[in-house]
Amino acid sequence: MNSKNLNKQITAAGILGIVITVILAVISTFSYRGLKHTQEQEAKQYLNEVVSQYKNAIGIKIDGNLQTLRALSTFIEKSEDISREQILAHLRSESRQNDFLRMGYITADGTGYFIDTDGTEHYDVNVGSESFVRKALTGEDSVSDTMTDRFSDAKINCYSVPVYQDGAVIGALTATTSASGFSSIIEQKLFGGNAYTHIIRSNGDFVIRSSHAVIQDNIGNIFDEGTVSPEDKEYIQKAAKAGRSSFSTFEYKDEKYWTTIVPLGINDWNLFCVVPQDYLSENFGTLMTVFAVIMLCITALFTILFIYIYRVIRKSREEIARLAYTDVLTGSDNRNKFILEMQRLIKESGHYAMVLLNINGFKFVNEFYGYDAGNMLLRHIAAVLAENVREHELCYRDNADQFGMLLKYRSREKLSARLKMIQEQIHKFRLSSNQDYHILCNFGVMIIEKNGMSDVNADFDTVMNGALLALESVKGNEMDSIAFYDSALHEKAARRTEIENRMWSALERREFVMYLQPKFSLKDGVLHSAEALVRWMPGDGKMLYPDEFIPVFEQNGFITRLDMYMLEEACRCLAGWRDKGYAAVPVAVNQSRIFFYDAKYLNKLEQIVRHYEIDPSLILLEVTETVAMNNLEQIKDVIARLHGMGFKISMDDFGSGYSSLNTLRELDVDEIKLDREFLSTQSDTTRGEAIIRNVIHLAKDLCAATVAEGIETKQQLEFLKSLSCDIGQGYYFSKPVPADIFLQTVSEIGSPQHNTAT
Repeated sequence: MNSKNLNKQITAAGILGIVITVILAVISTFSYRGLKHTQEQEAKQYLNEVVSQYKNAIGIKIDGNLQTLRALSTFIEKSEDISREQILAHLRSESRQNDFLRMGYITADGTGYFIDTDGTEHYDVNVGSESFVRKALTGEDSVSDTMTDRFSDAKINCYSVPVYQDGAVIGALTATTSASGFSSIIEQKLFGGNAYTHIIRSNGDFVIRSSHAVIQDNIGNIFDEGTVSPEDKEYIQKAAKAGRSSFSTFEYKDEKYWTTIVPLGINDWNLFCVVPQDYLSENFGTLMTVFAVIMLCITALFTILFIYIYRVIRKSREEIARLAYTDVLTGSDNRNKFILEMQRLIKESGHYAMVLLNINGFKFVNEFYGYDAGNMLLRHIAAVLAENVREHELCYRDNADQFGMLLKYRSREKLSARLKMIQEQIHKFRLSSNQDYHILCNFGVMIIEKNGMSDVNADFDTVMNGALLALESVKGNEMDSIAFYDSALHEKAARRTEIENRMWSALERREFVMYLQPKFSLKDGVLHSAEALVRWMPGDGKMLYPDEFIPVFEQNGFITRLDMYMLEEACRCLAGWRDKGYAAVPVAVNQSRIFFYDAKYLNKLEQIVRHYEIDPSLILLEVTETVAMNNLEQIKDVIARLHGMGFKISMDDFGSGYSSLNTLRELDVDEIKLDREFLSTQSDTTRGEAIIRNVIHLAKDLCAATVAEGIETKQQLEFLKSLSCDIGQGYYFSKPVPADIFLQTVSEIGSPQHNTAT
């Protein structure tokens, strides 16, 4: 019995051992497969995160070079002289201001003219067969594959953009860069130098092969060496051709590698990254060995396994979190990290202020000093902010040239002082050793108060919108660069949104109504002309005056639509008077300075007056003196052509700017309107009277009539008559009236020489 019992026990123990072995084997198999899948997914996610950084860096580099060419192409298109010689002159100037090896211009027949950085020039080079040239000549921006430079045998990449004239492609601008520019990006070492990155085509051919490579042999395709299964090869090629990312493995010299291929979105280029599986799976094999050896210590084994997995995942996620929460260029926290930390800090303690910082004119920094200088400036600003934030405060880079801070708030004065000190530290940065560029920053501030003490909630979107509204209100303002959000800003933004939402439908419904204000000759009191003024008459019957919507239209560009609409209304009114047999009364119509940079502007004017068969001399186009602030020669040419068509030009708001006399000297205008503020501030003193008198005499010497607007009293009228001012306008004579009753109203006024204010 004892022997039988012993055999039973031995058998039971054997069976139990087998069962335990099978269970452990099954557990080991499932655990191994699960861990392998998890590790593969982590590796895939990790690789994609890292490769995306390189993809962004390459995209930024390519976009920056194309932007430089596009800007030059646009400048050339808007130039009066678009001849080949003038274009080459622009290229000679531009080639000294960037990092290109060579710039060139290619005519429509494929003939190229190139200028090297050192000044060497190459003429009559036939490049019409190059694919990047053909794309540009068909209106498409393009980047070439790496090629051998025909002039120096160096490896290069070429960029090209079309050049237009009157909407048609007349040629292309090109720029050449060294292929090493891309190589320097992809040859940065990943994972301690254990990962390798290349740029390939969808068929596996190398476009740019890093010198840091797994296979050192001179091969032209990623499938030429190593062991890749037919299934993986087909999967990789299909994904690449379809523009999708892929993740797979290959084996070379008994070592296995993870590979990921990410499309760059440029030509047929893809980023190809390779990393040893052992590097991302460190200690993975050891763990499986220990797991198999210590089968009887299952509890301890699972504990070790849990700790290991936890550490691996934590390490991986810390690295991913670092990439996800850090701005690559400056090393600062990014928006995602800022949101998380901000919510925590606001819940924990006191009052805060959300501050947004923006660099005024940053695009010109990149344009004039180069992207490297722009990047150095951004890093300098990030360092300044990091030095100035205190405990329980935050700073981050948002996007482009915008930064943000979460600062403790004690008072508006103390916060303003801190921001001014930050501005001074940023200003110390020099973009160039031989040029002192004034770096201006604007700040928008939103105060966050805890425990319901403020009207706003402390959620990120609300706070950010408030700070953005404040920032927008001072953007570009050098005198007052700091703005605090308040209810007035909110109401102003809401009102602006309401106006912008209604402006197009208002134009379609003809809610913009033309009013006319008469202008009288001060010499004999005879009606001289009228000024067209706009009023917005929405369906609810509440009239909107120009000062409510004109500033909004000037900012968003809708003013050009409104000005053309008013011009047509003036022509329609003149045609109506003519058809009724009334005497012609010239009408002055405001015109935005934007029109003077529009090549189609003159055609639009001509079409409107022809449609209504109006004599152009009855239209007086009013422009402000600021129209001449940029591109004076072009403005002079447009005014000359307008005169040739029969139109008259009036300079409005004269005396409100800083370049008035220079503007008078350069621009041939028929009428000068003295700004009402200029009149009111100068007429009360002897010196002021002398200034006005001499301005009027100067205008007469220039054969231009003078108009005084804003006349409200008999005293002002007599004062202007004593100075021999030609024309008067203002409430003393008449308020603006609807166009359909203008003539009747003017006839009832009688002679303004004997009138009192209306």
